[in-house]
Amino acid sequence: MARKLFIAAIIAISLGAPIVELFDSWDQSLQTGSDTEANVAVVALCVGVAFAIGTIVIAGRIRALWSTSAGRVVTTCVAVGDVASVLAPVPTVSPPSVLRV
Repeated sequence: MARKLFIAAIIAISLGAPIVELFDSWDQSLQTGSDTEANVAVVALCVGVAFAIGTIVIAGRIRALWSTSAGRVVTTCVAVGDVASVLAPVPTVSPPSVLRV
């Protein structure tokens, strides 16, 4: 839940800062060169990119660990006879009348 709120805050800041910049009159960004809203938006976007890259890296490592450990569990728990019974074809229709006894 905190992750979703964090992402929503980043999106709100990224979209809200330029809108606030349109209507502000308290700072003279052209004369001073200091634009607070743009700085906040850039920081929010950098944090969002870092969060996204971190999520991708962590999810990739979890998937890699899960796939290797799941393969070991399956091979140790399943017997060879069980695999052969699963792979055997199951007849779905009755044989032709010529072969019936």
